[in-house]
Amino acid sequence: MAMITITEAAKLAGKSTQTLYRHIKAGKLSRSSDGTIDTTELLRVYGEINNNDVTSHASEVAPKSHPDTDHIKWLERQIDELRNDIKELKTESNAREVRLMALLEHKMDTQTAAPESTGLFSKLFK
Repeated sequence: MAMITITEAAKLAGKSTQTLYRHIKAGKLSRSSDGTIDTTELLRVYGEINNNDVTSHASEVAPKSHPDTDHIKWLERQIDELRNDIKELKTESNAREVRLMALLEHKMDTQTAAPESTGLFSKLFK
């Protein structure tokens, strides 16, 4: 019959994918080397399956899912907040750099402006 994926098999059998994996590991259910399961194997293990037209179900293309718009809006808000945080951090960093440069320049000015003493004590206690 038709070869189907684990997810499709779980839907047809009315079981979870974890249950199918557990049954495969225990040897109760078998699958092919490419990971698909034959629908006859599902019938053997679980009896009647939920969908009568198995071949058309296996060949169906999954409909394209539309992303949740609320989730997208939330992500966009998060991105905007992160951009604002980056701007603030850059501003703070620039202000800190200006303050540090001013401190360094002030320190250099005070060191060069101090008169150098030539006395005995000034030479000992530098």
